Amino acid sequence: MRQYLRTALLAFLATGISIVAPAQPAAVKNAAKAVFTLTSFKPDGTLLASSHGVFVDTEGTAISDWSSLDGASKAVVVDASGKRFDVESIIGANEIYNVVKFRVAGKTSSVPVAPTGVAEGSMVYLVNYSVKKAEVTETRIDKVETFMDKYSYYVIKSVLPDNTLSCPLVNSSGQVIGLVQHSQYTSDNHSTDALYITDMQSTGFSATDPVLRRTGIPISIPDDEDQARLALMLSGQNTDTVKYEKTVDLFIRKFPTLSDGYYARAQRHSAINDFDAATHDMEDALKNATAKNEAHFDYARLIYHKEVYKHYIPYPSWSLDLAYDEAQKAYDITPQPLYQHLQAQILYTKEQYQEAYDRFMALTHTEIRNPELYYEAAQCKKKLEAPATETIALLDSAISQFSKPYPENAAAYFYARAGELEEVGEYRKAMMDYNQYDTLMQGRLPADFFYRREQCELKGRLFQQALVDIEIATRLAPREPLYWAEKGSLLLRLNMHKEALTSAECCLLLEPENSDAYLIKGLAQIQMGEKKTGLENLRKAQEMGNEQAAALIDKYK
Repeated sequence: MRQYLRTALLAFLATGISIVAPAQPAAVKNAAKAVFTLTSFKPDGTLLASSHGVFVDTEGTAISDWSSLDGASKAVVVDASGKRFDVESIIGANEIYNVVKFRVAGKTSSVPVAPTGVAEGSMVYLVNYSVKKAEVTETRIDKVETFMDKYSYYVIKSVLPDNTLSCPLVNSSGQVIGLVQHSQYTSDNHSTDALYITDMQSTGFSATDPVLRRTGIPISIPDDEDQARLALMLSGQNTDTVKYEKTVDLFIRKFPTLSDGYYARAQRHSAINDFDAATHDMEDALKNATAKNEAHFDYARLIYHKEVYKHYIPYPSWSLDLAYDEAQKAYDITPQPLYQHLQAQILYTKEQYQEAYDRFMALTHTEIRNPELYYEAAQCKKKLEAPATETIALLDSAISQFSKPYPENAAAYFYARAGELEEVGEYRKAMMDYNQYDTLMQGRLPADFFYRREQCELKGRLFQQALVDIEIATRLAPREPLYWAEKGSLLLRLNMHKEALTSAECCLLLEPENSDAYLIKGLAQIQMGEKKTGLENLRKAQEMGNEQAAALIDKYK
C-alpha cells in the first residue's frame, strides 16, 4: 500500500502541478512573516502596479520586481501583520532580470537569503502573502542556469498559484533563494537568485543610471562619504525636483554632521527665493557640521550666488560683505586657498578690481593655480582699463596652463583671447584662436559663433572664409534676418549680385521692415541692370531710416 501511494505521488508530481505540502519545516512557515504586498502609484496618484516582495533584514531592506516601481512617484508596502511602510529609497535595480532592492522606513520582520543556490530537481517552497495563516506551496526546480559566474537562474515548469508575483521561494532552512516571476511567452515560471538582488548597492553614479532615473522614488544614499557626496551632486542634475528634495533629506538623515546636505537644501530654498528657509538651513549646518570651515564656506557661496544672480531681489540679511566674512571664518579655521578665491570673486563683484586682481595673482602661487585664475585676473585688468597687451598676456598665461593636445576645457580661454586680439586689430591671430576654439568644441557651436568669426574674417579681408561661415550661420539659424542680411552684404562685395538679391529677399520674408535688406536688394538690382527697380528699393531703405541710402541714391540716380 505504501509503495502504491509513493508511486502515485511521484506520478502526480511528474504532471508538473505544484502541491500544497501537508507539513512544512517551521523555518519555512516563519518566512511568511517577512512577505509583503507592494503597491505603487503614478505621479497623478492613480494606481500603477501591485505586487509582492520580502524583507531580507530587520532594517527595512526589501527585494521585489522592478516593473512595479518603474514610473512610480511613490509606493507603499503592507507586511503580514498589516503594518504599512512607505518605500523610502531604491538601492539598486536590474531591468533585464526585473528585480529591485529598496528600503522602507522602519524596523521589519525578515528572512535570511540563502548563501548558495539549490540544484536542479530540488524541492523548494513558495511562500505567499497572507495576514492570516501562512500559505506555502511546495514545488520543484526543473532547471538551473548560472550567470555572472556565481548566481543562479531558476526555471519552474510547475503551475503555481495565482497572485504570487515576486513572492519568495525558500529552501527547507527557510532561506530565500529567489522571487517568483512569470514568463511572458510560456507557462513556465522563473526566479533570479535572491543573492544577486541583495548584492546590489547604490554608488555615487547611481543617480545617472537611466533605469533608476525613470522612477520618482529617490536612490539610496551610499554608505561611503565620498560616494554619498557624489550621489548628492549628481542627483542635483535631475529635473525631478521632488525626487531631488527627497534625496537631500535622505542625505541629511544619513550624514547629519556633513554640511553638504544642508547646503543642498539651502540652494533649493534659495532657488525659489525662500531666503529665510535657506538661512535656517545654513544655521543648522553651522550647528551640526563637524567641519565648521566647510559650513562657513558653503554659507559664503550661497550668499555670493544670490547676490550675483538675484541681486535685484532685496534680502537685507544677506550681502556681499557677509559672504566675504563667512569665507574669512572658513579660512581662519582651515586656511585653504579655495576660500580666498571666493573672496577674490566677491571683491570683483564689489568692483574692487585692483584688490581682486592682487588676490587672483597671489593665488597663482598656491596649489590651486589654474587657468581660471589668470582669466579672472585678465577681467580685472579690463575693468581697470589697462593696456590690452596686459590682458592678452594674462590670457596667454591661462592657455599655457594646458598641455598639447589641448583638452576641451581650454576652449573658453582661446575664445576669450580671440576677442581681445580682434579688439586690437590682430585679426589673423584672432582667427587662429577662433579656429582652435572651433576644433575643441568639435562641431557643437551655435550660429552666432560663425557670425562672430565671419566678422573677424571680414576685418582681416579673408572673404572666402567669411562667406563659408555666414552660410553656416544661415543654415543653423535660418529664421534669423541678421544673418541673411549679412550674407547678402558680403555677396555684394564679392560681385555675386544674383545670390545677394536672393539673400536680401530671404531676409525680407523674415523681417519685412529690414532697411539693410532693401539697401542690398536695391544695389544688387542696379548692378544687374535693373536701375529703376533698384533705386526704388534704395528709397524704401531711406524711408526706413537707413543712413547709407541717401548717398547711394545720389550716386546712381
